[in-house]
Amino acid sequence: MHGLIHAQLQKFVIAHHGRPAWQGLLKEAGLGNKTFLTSKQYPDSDIGGLVTAACKATGARADALLEQFGAFLVPDLIAMYQPLLQPSWRTLDLLEHTESTIHSVVRMRNPEAQPARLRFRRVGPDEVQLTYDSARKLCAVARGIIRGVAEHFEETVTIVETACMHDGAATCEMSVRRVMSSEKPVPAAAAPSRRQARPA
Repeated sequence: MHGLIHAQLQKFVIAHHGRPAWQGLLKEAGLGNKTFLTSKQYPDSDIGGLVTAACKATGARADALLEQFGAFLVPDLIAMYQPLLQPSWRTLDLLEHTESTIHSVVRMRNPEAQPARLRFRRVGPDEVQLTYDSARKLCAVARGIIRGVAEHFEETVTIVETACMHDGAATCEMSVRRVMSSEKPVPAAAAPSRRQARPA
């Protein structure tokens, strides 16, 4: 996994719990005083161990923690890739073009990088459907990033997940719908999914 993710996880933990907490997670995960460089690749197991240690320390569920982390990533990611973004884009536009802009540049700059395959399909002016495909199964991070992008643009979206790799599906499938100011978020009971609609 790209060292940028590890470095951002360190920043996330320190921002919320302080540097001693990060050092404690490294120790609990068996990583000693390991330093993560954004220019390097690291084993996926490093992130897995750190997340497991964080869940143990905080009592949080892994998916909830990873979703918070995904939202935390957004400001730095947008600043980093700002030259690739069109001024007219809003939440759904940015999501729709993530794979063809940001991820294509990531793969070009670092052939060893393996970001998740994200297939966004615009199914209406206020809705996109996402197919998430990654052996890492970090769909919770993807949900957090979607929520963070919406917060960046001061918009509200609901996320309805209709299939998940953690439940044995081949890919994760999500519907992301922009909620206009005159609307209310879709109630969970009305969502045509076994998973709740998630307002963001």
